[in-house]
Amino acid sequence: MVAPQVVAPQVVDLHEHPPMTLARVQARHAWILPTAAVLFVLFAVGAAFDLLWWDKPIFNAVVDARTPWLDELARRVSFFGSTPVVLVAAAIVALLAFHRCPRLALAIVVIVAVRPLAEWGLKELVARDRPPVDTRLVTGTGKSFPSGHPLATAASWGVLPLVAALYTKRRVVWWSIAIASWVLIVAVAASRVVLGVHWPTDVVGSLLLVVIGVAGAEYFVAATHSFGGRGPGEENHALNRCAQSRRVE
Repeated sequence: MVAPQVVAPQVVDLHEHPPMTLARVQARHAWILPTAAVLFVLFAVGAAFDLLWWDKPIFNAVVDARTPWLDELARRVSFFGSTPVVLVAAAIVALLAFHRCPRLALAIVVIVAVRPLAEWGLKELVARDRPPVDTRLVTGTGKSFPSGHPLATAASWGVLPLVAALYTKRRVVWWSIAIASWVLIVAVAASRVVLGVHWPTDVVGSLLLVVIGVAGAEYFVAATHSFGGRGPGEENHALNRCAQSRRVE
């Protein structure tokens, strides 16, 4: 009698085939990115010409709902989007990525470098004033729209799922990290309103920009992986170590 063959379960490379991408979601729901872009433009125009009448009553309601524990929670959450923290986080994830996939590390460095330039340009273009100083619990510098903390969080903590995919093949681990990253981005956005340094539409516009930015980042990461050849004799090239490191595991 011939013993039945046991077929080993196929292991999916989460780096090349992540469980979820915005491009995949967009393919099923083509309205997402155009809607996000249109809403962002409308909010930006409204912020520039002081047309967002609902911001002040919502902001005042949030200020009135403050409590000592909520204020402290907002400060702690906002800390994760502060400049020193996001720079350290981005440096760590880039180093982790470089060990397994230098191309991804290069993409992360570029994303981190471009983010403040885009944020500054949009803030200067819209030129919206921040909420009154007497409502702020922390110092806010620069213009108000869009909020920079959620963008900084997305450009640093938000790339953790990409790096995690280099180190694990377990989908549950990937999903846990991805969900935690998005929860942190939204929480940081909300904390900026509680702290009184941004209007509600500032952070909503920032989250819309994060969605658009994720689509751009996915395209850029894919482009860094497709650039250049991987022909015979090139497997050991530093930029191609991404594929080789996973083959030897």
